[in-house]
Amino acid sequence: MHGERWAMLIGVNQCGASVQTPHLRYAERDARAVYELLVDPDTGTFQPADIQLHLGRQAGAAEIKARLRHVALNSGPSDVLFVYFAGHAVMPGWSRQSDAYLATADLDLDALADDPERGLRMAFLRRDVFEVFAGTSFLVLDCCHAGAYVDAALREVDAMGTYGPQIDRHSALLSCPRDAASRESDDVRHGVLTHHLLRALVGEAAGPDGRVSFGQMAQFAVEQNISPMPGQLTQIWGPTTVLTQPSAPRHSRQEPLTRRVPTPARVAPCENPLDRCASSIGHLLERLFREARVPRQGGAPATSKVDRIRLAVEADSVAVVEFTGSGAVVVDATARFGRDELGPLLEQTAAHVFPVRRTSLGYVCTHEAGRRMLCVPVAYDDARALTLVLVDPALSMLEMGEPLAILLRAVWNLTVAEDPLQAEVQVLTALRAAAGRLPLELYEHCFGLYRRLVGSLTMVFQPVISLDRRAKGVGVHSYEALARRTHGDLRAPVDVLQAAHVWGDRFVIERDSVLLAAAIQSYAQADADGPWDMTKPISINVAVRSLLNESYLSAVHSVLDDAHLDPSAVTLEISEQDPIRPAPGEVWPLAPLAYFHRRLTQVARELGISFAVDDFGVGYSSLARMAELPLTQIKVDRAVLHHPLALDELELVTRVARHASDLGRAPAARVVIVEGFDDESPVTLRQLYERRIRFVQGYISQAPAATSLSVLGDAVRERIAALVRGDDDQRSAAAAAGDHRRARPAV
Repeated sequence: MHGERWAMLIGVNQCGASVQTPHLRYAERDARAVYELLVDPDTGTFQPADIQLHLGRQAGAAEIKARLRHVALNSGPSDVLFVYFAGHAVMPGWSRQSDAYLATADLDLDALADDPERGLRMAFLRRDVFEVFAGTSFLVLDCCHAGAYVDAALREVDAMGTYGPQIDRHSALLSCPRDAASRESDDVRHGVLTHHLLRALVGEAAGPDGRVSFGQMAQFAVEQNISPMPGQLTQIWGPTTVLTQPSAPRHSRQEPLTRRVPTPARVAPCENPLDRCASSIGHLLERLFREARVPRQGGAPATSKVDRIRLAVEADSVAVVEFTGSGAVVVDATARFGRDELGPLLEQTAAHVFPVRRTSLGYVCTHEAGRRMLCVPVAYDDARALTLVLVDPALSMLEMGEPLAILLRAVWNLTVAEDPLQAEVQVLTALRAAAGRLPLELYEHCFGLYRRLVGSLTMVFQPVISLDRRAKGVGVHSYEALARRTHGDLRAPVDVLQAAHVWGDRFVIERDSVLLAAAIQSYAQADADGPWDMTKPISINVAVRSLLNESYLSAVHSVLDDAHLDPSAVTLEISEQDPIRPAPGEVWPLAPLAYFHRRLTQVARELGISFAVDDFGVGYSSLARMAELPLTQIKVDRAVLHHPLALDELELVTRVARHASDLGRAPAARVVIVEGFDDESPVTLRQLYERRIRFVQGYISQAPAATSLSVLGDAVRERIAALVRGDDDQRSAAAAAGDHRRARPAV
């Protein structure tokens, strides 16, 4: 590197969950404001690609240290490094040194006691970064205990002086002495020191040439009579190294002051109202789910839900209160909840909380003595409103407003301890559903969680049974891959699978890609270990949007190739939950069904796979979809079997399935598979067989879907054949008469 200008800007409002310090309001805003001035295309002297901005939960000590160490080790004499930190600094009680830690989002004081290097230590900045950096370096600390950056071996000083062995070409500006606190201002919505730095950088400290150096910026801040007095350490290069040039003559801006490469205009999304509380939400989730992620030792009891919520929101106490028209009853509470003290306030609050006004997700009630109660209804009907009552939660929590109420309601209605990964995804999904869009860092956090959650699912295989009146003709025709939370689960993880639709295409495509890979890989292994001489066909569910995405189709090709599975054995079942229509703002050149028909035809030709319409009769799985798309299979949902006109509907399906072959346009009729058939189905196997339906899927084999493949036992085959023949069938007459409610199975 030669003549490079690097910067690391860090802003953290809330430090690690184990650190009991008040939350800051403007540290992250401070860091972003400094960033915008340094990269301003007209006045800044840094390139965006050369600045790392770490805000809130993204500010992890390991990543920051690794980046700074890399820059230091690869620096040259003409390089510049500028480091800025706004947030808390912590001096652990166990440490006998005057050294302090910059409080990153992942700071864990308990872990530091065993491994002091796990955090971002001030000594690390001095020893491992600035002493190693070969060029000119600068540091700004706008945090408490900033003066701890001074070498502990030197004498105590009221304001900043110099430290130990001088680091040549290094300058520092520290907001306060070692044992003092830095301050924020609600009037300017910045840290006090940073407010004056920003004033300096926009031009108030500019010299005659219209430029602002680090030395001019630092001197300007010191002259503002800030209390406590900031300290500055400005070495020889400090006064001459320019940070901004707000009013420099145009011709002089062409001088090689910095590496200036033409860059495109900056593009940023519209501000999300949740951006201001993204960090608070992240820390709240961390505190809520931290205990659930760690196995309990020695049979220790789990923390109750009310206690976990109290700790997460830093409330004095939490209770579950049932409000009714006649008053309030405390159902559960933490130890510090004062029933006698808060009883009158609860009674007065009842008029607002019950009956529940659905236009508000929660209420903040203030006692005349200054106590605050946040009331969040979590379950209600016409007679009662079960409500979470949080007494004196942290003000930073209250400032979140409705997002906090949404999160608390979602948390209360989940069993967090059983599956914390799924619980956190569902809580964030509830917030996404209510807010419409989340800040990017929360969106990316949930995407990572969801990918892990879907990847933890188990794939099982349910057989599709071929029907015959002879036991010898009954057997396994094919399989469908189904996702389950665990091997023994009988039901699909509907909440997990449907959460993707709340988040949009990226989640849907990721879900389908992960499940596709798991299904193909698991099925290839099960088939290799199975009893069949020839591979049975396998069907896998897929969303409409995934079939329109090239990365998903590429994944299909890759996973089939890796598993050495013939594509002709694979059928993708198009989900009944998805409409076939363009996304908002998307334009298709043809009518939706015609466009999708062309798409499926192209994919089938290129990949060699087949398609089926899933769950005909429910959702978006319409007659038009069944009739107009190039399908090899039609799967009928079990709901059709329980419809009064079930036999007529099944007759229509089989006629549509035969239509192309009857006209000579196809070599054979489409396969019709009836899903969800069991002994409670009012339509009999005989009636299905008489309508030329030869395949059923469900609990007909009386064995749950499994991770392995097996043949049907002789007794099962004989039983199914008997049902197809109608032996001792008591349901036929009732079904023919349309009396499905009284029709009972033969077995």
